[in-house]
Amino acid sequence: MAPPRRASQSSQGDTPDIARTLEAMVAAMTQQSAAMMQHHEASMQRQAASLEQQQAVMQQMEAARVAAEDAHRQHMEALRQMEESRTTTPVVGPEPRPAVREWSSEDFLKHHPAKFDGKASPDAADQWLKDLERIYDAKMCPAEDRLAFSIYMLTGEAEH
Repeated sequence: MAPPRRASQSSQGDTPDIARTLEAMVAAMTQQSAAMMQHHEASMQRQAASLEQQQAVMQQMEAARVAAEDAHRQHMEALRQMEESRTTTPVVGPEPRPAVREWSSEDFLKHHPAKFDGKASPDAADQWLKDLERIYDAKMCPAEDRLAFSIYMLTGEAEH
């Protein structure tokens, strides 16, 4: 009957080893879980930062779009006012110039004016208007034709 006693002694001797092994496994799993949580948290922070950057870029793009629309409105208003002032302001001073032959769109296009698509900076839009005015003034284009020719040169978004 001695062998059963040995078995009970040996199983009692193994219990602390099993407990230590289980404790070591629990500690390793806890450490692994903590590492995974840190990795997950870092990943979430990177994603949040990326979203913040994307939102900042979108805000900048929206601000640029609004600024371009404002500049476009201002230029169109300036063009309308310029046209109104040329057609409503009475000529005071010397006699009007003798009649100049009528301008046609072909006469205008011979001067190779640039098209305007509305995607340029406000300074480029101002320069475009000045270039058209230079052609009109140099060739004495009648005021009533200037707006129509300017509108003809608008393309893309500017045309709308």
